[in-house]
Amino acid sequence: MHSRTYHSKLKIIPTDQWQAWRKNIADAGGTLAVVTGSFAIWHPGNLAAIQEAARHASHVCVIITPAIPTAPGTDPDMAIPSAALRAEMATYLRVVSLATACPPGKAKEVFARLRPYTLVECTAQKIPGTVATVARNLAGRVVDLSPIAGCFTADIQKAIQYGRTPVSVPDAVMAPQPTRHDLDRFLDTSPGRPLVTVNGCFDVLHLGHVQLLAQASNLGARLLVLVNDDDSVRTYKGAGRPIFPIRFRLHALNALDAVAMAYPFAGDNPLPLLATIRPDIHVKGGSFEETRVREEKHLVESWGGRLEIIPLVEGFSTSNVVSRMAGR
Repeated sequence: MHSRTYHSKLKIIPTDQWQAWRKNIADAGGTLAVVTGSFAIWHPGNLAAIQEAARHASHVCVIITPAIPTAPGTDPDMAIPSAALRAEMATYLRVVSLATACPPGKAKEVFARLRPYTLVECTAQKIPGTVATVARNLAGRVVDLSPIAGCFTADIQKAIQYGRTPVSVPDAVMAPQPTRHDLDRFLDTSPGRPLVTVNGCFDVLHLGHVQLLAQASNLGARLLVLVNDDDSVRTYKGAGRPIFPIRFRLHALNALDAVAMAYPFAGDNPLPLLATIRPDIHVKGGSFEETRVREEKHLVESWGGRLEIIPLVEGFSTSNVVSRMAGR
């Protein structure tokens, strides 16, 4: 399990410092793998590419391209955050050492500063004249990944538009769902206090989610994320949700640097699970509203814990992401 405190700014380095950064990796005997793509949303394909890159090198660099593949009838400017925000999202992943946006005109300069590197990419990205083409031409080695059917950004947009959710995600790119034994072992691990919990659906991960989780993690030694299962999301959010099944949502959360463990729960609220876990700090995202947090606040305080409120990032919510991708 993971417990290191996280600071995403350490993973954003000015390009004029890249050669020194790359030399430091080489001097320490390290290697570099590069992943490119639009990373419009965090889906099974791009997460699998980044994790495969980590198996081939000690450091992973994510290069965000501005081009966005979208479903017909969808306005990409409405559906997708800026390239800079997409790069910032990538910095919250545990295995990522550096992330940046790269316009096509700067591609040769950017990739030359990263050499030597292994390029890890989906075979579907072999489109002439793109940033990915430049990255391939300058790579010392290329690892080609087969595309994950139905899991490209445009596929997911179509699934949202036509109500075909949760998206069908192959078992091979999802981690096993944790058991109660796994949770008990996590809680018994030392040092584990102060233990911080936060709960939510965490359906389509966005910048608001990852910033909330990073701030929550910094309040204690370990962050345990309690995640609504598919049935409870459907009851709470409606028939079109969740977009991604619980096993992928857990998998994506566990890939974040701030998260020590993600664990599912059923039902209307996490109160029974909180009573078992007895966290030192329980975090709610948003503004303080007594009626909204009363039960959790009283429960956590009953064993000497406390409730913390962390404001949400304005303009980011899964509902907004889904609405924009659906063209509404």
